[in-house]
Amino acid sequence: MLGGLSWESTSRYYTILNEISIAEHGPWSQPAVIIDSLDFSQIVRFRRAGDWVALGRVLADSARRLEAGGATVLGIGANTMHRNFDDVVNAVSIPVVDVRDAMVKAVKSLGASAMTLLGTRYLIENSFYSSYLERAGVYVVKPDSSHVDELQAMIDDELVHGIASDRSRERFEAIINDCRSRGGDVIGVCSSEFALFVDEENPPWPFVDSIRVHVSALLEHHD
Repeated sequence: MLGGLSWESTSRYYTILNEISIAEHGPWSQPAVIIDSLDFSQIVRFRRAGDWVALGRVLADSARRLEAGGATVLGIGANTMHRNFDDVVNAVSIPVVDVRDAMVKAVKSLGASAMTLLGTRYLIENSFYSSYLERAGVYVVKPDSSHVDELQAMIDDELVHGIASDRSRERFEAIINDCRSRGGDVIGVCSSEFALFVDEENPPWPFVDSIRVHVSALLEHHD
């Protein structure tokens, strides 16, 4: 597992990976996992500077370490860093499971063809994620620019620190309602940390948690 990149994301990936494995295979079936947890401050610095070449090198180096350590399948534990998916694929000889493929499969399994895309500014404002989904037949509805700023502030100021305030939760739901009014019926939770805002037991709208579907896809390859 390459990352997740914030500790909150890494923690959720590891927890959900074990939860799904145990649910499917029994109480002792914790899979062997190698996690390369990266310096998140370096990731943030390069990302804010728009230096995706440097980020590609960081992720490729991490992927090579994981393969050398014995990994047989690899996942990038961050939606936004799939912008550098090809850098990772080209660095290793093992399969790399793309979260975007898992999202397409999950949205279509709900009988839907349109999805609200909730993620970081870098994910929403660039096309590497939305265009990939649309080529696969899933229409993407994006928050407007002011809402993108709000979502990024929620991530930076709260969620990567494990905080989910009531005020931010209310704004998150308002942004979702706006996107749903424009046709994005299924909510794509495509920043790992946004799951802190979602009541998975009783969600008020259909949603897809990118971590859960990504982990399921990784376990299918692992099996």
